[in-house]
Formats: sequence, structure tokens, C-alpha cells
Amino acid sequence: MDGDRAASAGIRGRLIMWMLVAVGVAVLLLGVPLAAVVRQWAYGQQIAQVRNEARQVIALLDRNLSSTQLTTAVSLSAEALDARVTVLDTQARVIRDSAGVPGGTVFDDSPVRHALAGGADGEVIGGTLVVAAAGTADGARVVVRLAEPADAVERRVGSALIAIIGLGVTALAVGAALASWRARQLAEPLEALAVSARRLGQGDFSGRAARSDIVEIDQIAAALDLTAARLRTALERSASFSADASHQLRTPLTALRLNLEALAAETGESTASLEAAEAEIDRLEATIAELLELADAGAVPDEVDLRALTLERLDAWRTLADAVGRAVRVTREPVPLVRARPSAVGQALQVLLDNALTHGRGDVTVWLEPVRRGARVWVRLCVGDEGPGVRPEHVTDGGGRGLPLARSLIEAEGGRLVIDTDQGSRVCLLMPAVDEPASLVVDDVVP
Repeated sequence: MDGDRAASAGIRGRLIMWMLVAVGVAVLLLGVPLAAVVRQWAYGQQIAQVRNEARQVIALLDRNLSSTQLTTAVSLSAEALDARVTVLDTQARVIRDSAGVPGGTVFDDSPVRHALAGGADGEVIGGTLVVAAAGTADGARVVVRLAEPADAVERRVGSALIAIIGLGVTALAVGAALASWRARQLAEPLEALAVSARRLGQGDFSGRAARSDIVEIDQIAAALDLTAARLRTALERSASFSADASHQLRTPLTALRLNLEALAAETGESTASLEAAEAEIDRLEATIAELLELADAGAVPDEVDLRALTLERLDAWRTLADAVGRAVRVTREPVPLVRARPSAVGQALQVLLDNALTHGRGDVTVWLEPVRRGARVWVRLCVGDEGPGVRPEHVTDGGGRGLPLARSLIEAEGGRLVIDTDQGSRVCLLMPAVDEPASLVVDDVVP
């Protein structure tokens, strides 16, 4: 469940992140140009207003004013407009200036040049908004230059920018809420699918994957339900076949055992051949029981002592080896426990022993040892003989004389099958240990 929650959090987080990125990009694409337009609009409005004020000043001066009256009119206009008022001639020389600049001083800035050229312009110069307009006063052409701090315009622009930023933050908040809602809508069906898939993996085929309003997810749910139905049918058939096969196999074995016991009773003695035959019957019955256990999907792994399991199975194989003049030896080194189904490990070991006795040469050696592969502790169970061995590629192409079966069995238990071609015919089963022993043999051979 923690894995599902982590995966769900990852899906939701990514959906929310990308939706917020999309909203953020949209806000930037709209907000930045809008801010520029607002700034341009605010300055344009202010320039137009100041230009009208400059023309009003020109109209005020067009009254045949004396020098003193002109000075007074300029000063009163500056106070009324809260701006610096400068009257210039056609050479951009000062006639009167509310700031007391001496007459004849030249103002050669861009707004004045534009006004003299017949236009009207405004510009921010050193934090001051300067606007100039040309007109006629007392029959002479003059230019009125107004200069006022740009702080008022900047404050209006700043207020507009704050409003734009507020709208952007609001859009992001709304986008985050919508993204969270939509991400939950998309993630919850996937979480339900994960629960259904885990239930299916645990062998519960009765459940049905939940449906949503998303077509693609519903298609996956339908495919999962179809898979569950097919697996349930296949397992039911397998269980039925296993039970029937077990019954069909056990019946003749039981009859054979009774015949052997009757034969021993008639002769009055138990010969070695009869004892060997009864031992083989015991082994066949044990094999049938293990195969039934392997066919049971609900079988639970247990802690297994590989050394004890190996010793239990060697008697029958020693008998077979003695019959062909060969020997089976086993090491006595203790090894840590592993977690697996004993039937799976036992069948894999039988494949290795059968392969060594049937297709190998010389004596067969079985040994167990704890090894370290990286940071993990493993138990290595090896079966070797004096034959040429099997090439590793035969394990996967079906030419390994039962080794593909052993590999599938051992890998289903979390282990590995390894072929060592450097030391004759040597095939090893590697199983992760439950506990780490006090002393380990460091393994430099197994990859």
C-alpha cells in the first residue's frame, strides 16, 4: 500500500506541477505584455494631460503681457500645475523659467526639439517627465516646457502592476485547486487498478477492477478483469488436472507397494532389491506430493535448511550412483537458512543431481557454502561432476537437460541458477540467506 501511495503521490505531484507550469506560462505570456501596455498607457495619458496644460499656459501668455506680468503668469502656472514651467523662443533659449534659470539658457532636449519641429512629445529625463508644446504668444512663436516628477505616474503603474500580479497569483491558486481536483480524478482510478493488480497477484481472482469515466483506464480495467478470469480458469483446470493426475499416479504406486509387501511376505525375507524398489516408491510419492505443492498457487515460502534438505535426498541418488559404479559426496559445512518453498528447491536439486548422474561422468560432488554477492549474503548449493558440463546458453534455449525447469523454479523463489564452466561440470543454486552468518566465504566468481 505504501508503494501505491508513493506512486499515486508521484502521479498527482507531476500532474499538479505540469498544470501549474502551464498556468504559470500562460500568466507570464499574458501578464508581461499587459504590464508593458499598462505602463505605456499610463505614461501616454500623463503626457497628453501635461501637453494640454502646456497649451493652456500658451493661451494664458497670449495676452500682450508685460515682462513683469509674464514672470507672474509663469510662476502662478507652475504653482497651479505643481510643475516647472519654462518659456522658450524658437532657438530653445529661455525667456522665462519658474525655477529662476537665467534668460538665454538653452534647453536642447528631445521634447523641445520635437515641439520646435511642429510635433509634441514627452520623455522621462532623470526621473522627471518633460513635455513641450509650441504655440503663439503676442504674435511670436514660443515653446512651453513643463517638467514634473514622474513619481505619480510610477505609482499608478505600480498599482496596476500589483493588480496584475494579484490576478496572476489568483490564477495560479485557482489553477492549483483545479489541478489538484483533476489529478485526484486521474490518480484514484489508477490506485484502484493497482489494488486490483495486487489482489490478482496474490491469487484473488474474485474481485473486479473499478471503472471510471476515463476510457483508457476503463480499457485497462477490462483487460485486467479478463486476465483474472482467464487465470482463474487456467488455475482451476491445473488444480483439477493435478488432483486427477495425483490420484491416477498414487493408485498404481499403492498397488505396486502392496505387491512388493506381499512378495516379501511370501518369501519370508526382504531382499536388497525389494528394499530399493520400496525406496523408489517412497521417492516417487514424495515427488508427486512436491509437484502438487508446486502447483498450489497459495503455497507460502518457509525457512529452509538447505544442508538438511540435501542430506534427506541423497540416499536415493547414492543408490542410483552405486548401481553405475559412481559415488555421490556431500560437504558438511553448516549454512544459514533461506526462505523458499522446500518443494521448489528440492525439485531444482533433483534436476541438478539427475543431470549430473545421467549426462555427466565420474563422481558427483555436492557442496554448500555461504557467499557474499555485493551487500547481500547468499547460500550457494552446487552439484558438480567430472564431465564437460553444459554451456550457459543451453539453460535458456531448452538444451540444458532439465536446467530451464530448475532455473524457473529457483528464480520463482528469489534465487538464481549459475553455471560455472571453469571447474568442469558445475551447476549452482544461489539463494538469499535469511540471516548473516558469523563467518563468510567471499565469493569472487559468481557475478
